[in-house]
Amino acid sequence: AQHQPGKTVPPPAPPKPAPQSPQPKAPVQYSRPTVKRAPVLITPRTFHLPSVIHHKDQSVMVRVPAGSYWIPSQPVSPFVVGENTRMERKHMNEFFIDRAEITVAQYRQFQPEYDETRYTGGEACPQCPVMAVNWFEAQRYCQWAGKRLPTENEWETAARGDSGHRFPWGDQPLAGYGNILGDRDGFVDAAPPGSFPRGASPFGALDMIGNVWEWVSTQVVLSPLTESTEGLTGDSRHLVKGGSWRSPDHMATISYRNLVDPQMKNPTFGFRCAKSANLETDIQ
Repeated sequence: AQHQPGKTVPPPAPPKPAPQSPQPKAPVQYSRPTVKRAPVLITPRTFHLPSVIHHKDQSVMVRVPAGSYWIPSQPVSPFVVGENTRMERKHMNEFFIDRAEITVAQYRQFQPEYDETRYTGGEACPQCPVMAVNWFEAQRYCQWAGKRLPTENEWETAARGDSGHRFPWGDQPLAGYGNILGDRDGFVDAAPPGSFPRGASPFGALDMIGNVWEWVSTQVVLSPLTESTEGLTGDSRHLVKGGSWRSPDHMATISYRNLVDPQMKNPTFGFRCAKSANLETDIQ
C-alpha cells in the first residue's frame, strides 16, 4: 500500500490486563471490650505520718491520736438502717487502724484456698480487697494477725477526723474520690486499695468511702419484745460501713449504718483491722 500524505496511523492499543480473581478477605476479629485495672496511685497525701508497719501481715497502720471527736449519738432506734446524723463530742482513746482494706494477698496468708476470681470475672487480682467474707471470717483474720475489728466509733473517727463531715473530704460527694456506683473510675467492680488517694481521710486512711463495705465489731442485739425477727438469721445484726462500688452517694457516707446478718457473704463486703495503742504488744 502506498503512503498517503497527511494521514497518521494511531499506535496500537495496549493490551487489557487479564482479569484477576478476587482475593479472599481476612476474617474479622472480634474481641470483648475489657476494662483494665488502673494502677494504684500513691501520692504524698497518701502518707500521713506517723504510721507503722504491722509485721504479721505487712499492713501499714495509721495512728489516730486520743482526743475529742464528733461521734454518732445513739440513733432513735438501733435497728434503723440509714445515715445517723445525730452526733456529739466524745473522747476517743488512741488507736491504730489499717491504712487500707485487707487485700487478697494478705488474706491468702491466713486462708490459702481463698479464690478471688469468682468475684473478679475470672481475673486474678491479689492486690484487690478481699471480698465476700462474713463477719466471723473477718474477725478471725484480725485475731490471727494480732489485731481486731474496729468499733463503729473508731471507724468513723478514722474516716472523719476532727470534723463533722459526711465524707472524709467534706460534705459533698466528689467524682474520683471513691469507688462508688456511677463513678467513671475505670473499674467494673472493686479497685485495688489506694486507687483513690484524693479521698484519703485526715489521718491517711484510704478507701473509707466506697470500694467494699467494711465490717466493724459493733453489733445490734435483736430484741424479740420490740422488734420482729421474722426473716432474720440469728439473734443479732452487725454493721458494715462506708458503702461499696455498688452504693449510691447517699449510702456511701461516714455515718450510714448498714445492718446485716453476720453470716452473710457478699462480694461487696470486706474489712480492715485496728489495734488499741495502750498495750506495748499492740504494734509489733
